[in-house]
Amino acid sequence: MSFVKYKVIFIFVFIFCAPKEKEYNYKNIVMGGPCEIKFYCPDKTVAQRVLSEIDLELKYLDSLLNYFSPNSLVSRINREHRAQLPEDIKPVFLLSDSISRLTNGVFDISIAPLLEIWGFYSNQKKIPAQVEINRAKKFVDYRKITIKRDSIFIPESMKVDLGGIAQGFAADRVSGIMRMYKIKSAVINIAGEIYALGNSPKKRPWVVGIKNPRGDGVIEKVGVIDGALSTSGDYEKFFIIDGIRYAHIIDPRTGYPAQNYASVTIFAESATFADGIATAVSVMGAREGKKFLDSLGIKGIIYYAKDDKLERLETR
Repeated sequence: MSFVKYKVIFIFVFIFCAPKEKEYNYKNIVMGGPCEIKFYCPDKTVAQRVLSEIDLELKYLDSLLNYFSPNSLVSRINREHRAQLPEDIKPVFLLSDSISRLTNGVFDISIAPLLEIWGFYSNQKKIPAQVEINRAKKFVDYRKITIKRDSIFIPESMKVDLGGIAQGFAADRVSGIMRMYKIKSAVINIAGEIYALGNSPKKRPWVVGIKNPRGDGVIEKVGVIDGALSTSGDYEKFFIIDGIRYAHIIDPRTGYPAQNYASVTIFAESATFADGIATAVSVMGAREGKKFLDSLGIKGIIYYAKDDKLERLETR
């Protein structure tokens, strides 16, 4: 028997509104995940412009980076093995390549063939035969992706999926709109990729709850000021067969879902970077992931299961 659960991110924001600032909210589905944005602005006209620009920007990004949209840029790359990259979208591909190199290929946007054979793109979750895994692994190698000037080229049979970084990129783009309109207090949550702009209205940190990966509610709360936070967990999209949990984050080195983590939370200045690194550290597992974060001075919180209990590691 198998079953699937989906990610739930809990955000706890303690808000005391400034007298002249009003709260505004935006909600939608972006690249398959829930999007919730809250910001404060004293001018209704400006706030309406911000809401309009956020909506246009997120729809634009979804139209380009959504793996499941047949007309998206990602689908065109996968179908035609080449495409022209819009100048404002090229950075997410370049940063993906940089994170792949930084992690020695543990983060790899060409992971799609492996996700496909494990059934994570459908309701047909299964453990594929080793021969299928070996065949799919041949088409997973970020080093074979070529970005030249304004174009991208991939080999035949390779497919790219930016699901491990695109929602963080969207959060950064929304934060850019906020800054352009001089919004000083906002929290952006795109499928769990969070950017906190400034402080909460009472000049205190935004308080974010990290979900308990083995239960209900939150396991701890953290404060965020003018920065990003990304959490990946094996509780997000997974299935269980014969008592073994198979989550949707796959190790490109083995072709199997990553096992040695329950939850990874990364803090960074960029939500795009935090998103990609959280994916990579999930693949590395708790111990290897902590060593990696320590070596680069990246702040992170890692939970992993040991003897039916959750253990916690933290980097500074």
